[in-house]
Order: sequence, then structure tokens, then C-alpha cells
Amino acid sequence: MKRIFLFMLIFCFFCSVSFGGEYAVDKGSNMFGITASAINASGDLYTGGGKPFTAILLMPSTAHFFVRNLGVGGDLLLLLTAQGDNKSTTLGVGPKIAYFFGDKDAKAYPYLTTGFYYLRNDIEYEDIDFLIQGLLTGIRFKIGAGVSWMISPKLGLVMEASYNQDKLKPEDGKKSESGTMVIVSMGLAGFTF
Repeated sequence: MKRIFLFMLIFCFFCSVSFGGEYAVDKGSNMFGITASAINASGDLYTGGGKPFTAILLMPSTAHFFVRNLGVGGDLLLLLTAQGDNKSTTLGVGPKIAYFFGDKDAKAYPYLTTGFYYLRNDIEYEDIDFLIQGLLTGIRFKIGAGVSWMISPKLGLVMEASYNQDKLKPEDGKKSESGTMVIVSMGLAGFTF
């Protein structure tokens, strides 16, 4: 039974790849994008001494449309934060699903998205005593909405807002901490079909 299911899954994947779509979010199309983000962080995991911090988030992503308007793929993320001489680097990877609204003649494709990521956060904050230091690992759950304005039939200007719930645990085995991020991102997405 497992072999039959695996064979059917592989067969469906190759059938959808071999027949390209007719437009950006059609069955068989692919999306490749990169976004940059502004971040508002809160919770015990992300606050420290009331001092503001700067953050840059870069997120390359990809998705394949196995059915019309439904993209399945993944994201990579690189988050760099700084607060004076203090800094942290977060790397993440995980799967995502996005459902786009619109048809062949649409000039914009609104969408809903969700994702689940594995995170690795290296924190080097020296002058804040109560903030967690060192390497933290954990998970992120994301839910968001956005729109891709089509600049051309194969290129879209993407804007997305998402709510992210993180749970990270220090490598020394201490209790895990939770935090949330509201992320507003803009970028470009290329479509192949």
C-alpha cells in the first residue's frame, strides 16, 4: 500500500511538472521570489532593556503549483538584528503553502499563506544581562496574507504581512522562550509557465 501511494505521489508530481501552466498561478507553474522585511518584535524572547533594535530580513522562496492557484514550496530566511554593539543572526528553513486568488486575466493575485520553519538563532548580546545568550534552536509558525501585482506576465511585485510565533530553546537546556513577530515584506516574484 505504501509503495502504491508513493508511486501515485511521484506520478502526480511528474505529470504536473511536465505540463506547464498558461499563466502565473496555473497548474504546472513555478514561482521564485525574494523579499526584504521590516519587523515589529515582542514577547520575552525579543525585548531587552527597552532599547530599540534594527532588523533586516531576507527571504528567498520557491513554490510549485500542483493545482491551479495552490502553491507548495519552501522558504529560506536570514534575519540580522543589531542593538549597538550587540547582534544576532537567525537562519531558518521550512515548507510553506500559499493559495492565490485570480485567473488568467488578473493584474494582481491576492493570496493567503502559512508556513512552518526550523530556526537557528545565534545571539551575541553583551550588555543586557537578562537576555538569552548563545545558540538557540526551535520552530516558527507563520500565517499571512499578501498580493502579487503583475508587472509583466512573468514578474510580480509582492507585498505580504504575516504573524509569526516562535519558540526557541537555548543549547544549555534551559527553558524555551516564546515570542511573536509581525513582519511586513516587499519583494519580487518570478513565475515560469
